[in-house]
Amino acid sequence: MEAPPARAQPLLPITLPRTIDAIKAYSPCQPLTIIVASYPKSGTTWMQNVVFELVTLKRFRETGERIELDHISNFCPFMENDKSWVFGEDGVAVEGLQGNHAVAHAKVGATIFNSHVYLDMMPSDPSVKLLYMTRAPRDVCNSFYHHLSHQAAEDGGYEGSREEFVRDWSDGKIAFGAWGDHLRSWLNEDGSCKVENCLRVDYADMKADLRSAVQATARHLGMRELGVEEMEDILPRLDISYMKENIDKFEPKSVTWVDKGDGFSFVRKGAIGDGKKEFGEEDEKVFLEGFKKFPPPPGCSGLMGG
Repeated sequence: MEAPPARAQPLLPITLPRTIDAIKAYSPCQPLTIIVASYPKSGTTWMQNVVFELVTLKRFRETGERIELDHISNFCPFMENDKSWVFGEDGVAVEGLQGNHAVAHAKVGATIFNSHVYLDMMPSDPSVKLLYMTRAPRDVCNSFYHHLSHQAAEDGGYEGSREEFVRDWSDGKIAFGAWGDHLRSWLNEDGSCKVENCLRVDYADMKADLRSAVQATARHLGMRELGVEEMEDILPRLDISYMKENIDKFEPKSVTWVDKGDGFSFVRKGAIGDGKKEFGEEDEKVFLEGFKKFPPPPGCSGLMGG
């Protein structure tokens, strides 16, 4: 199947043209630069936590220093949040990252970002380690609705009904565009990454065997594999229940959240198959029509069952 032509990517109001320019022009300033990328709600924060644990383990191996997590956004800022960057007096030329991020990165000896933009917007330096997360689209859509419906409207939150969201999501009208387009921007037709410095990690694989996913990520970052004691030390902090209990360390600071009194938490259940359970008959019809318009790479067809 021939890939459809590229479409412009819709973004949140917190992203400006100068923000995209800053991302594209970014030059690594630490020995290790890592970008956790994905279509939203594909396990991004979970992988950010894995990366934090790995880079702090690397630091401990080198210096014996233990670094505690205060907030994941300090160590792994949202790359397309304009407020992550410091611009010059002309308001265009980028001078670097905000001080809290620069301090955190110096502390761990690595620069870490998370991002939801297309691959062609990424820094072109091949030394940057890219991690691309994928997840079953029904779960992505379902989780993204819960997320955006609790995000302030001025920051790009969604105020329509769930049924309206599924339709807009399937039509590629939600921030970050169509899921199929996003995957095609990062992946080849067979589902492999388009660039050698990128590792694709699937959410379901992390759920099935987190240890193997952590080891594969460590190898991609140029680290030696974790020993038994090292793995046993970090695994409890990578558990979804730990992240939910410590939500103050993981809820993004880049947007404002709306409390609707319904018990919403940015870190929800992390379950597989909830999207399929919550989809109604009309949702499923709209969802499948969307994939005719914005198909993912054929090599990602295995994700469609969830």
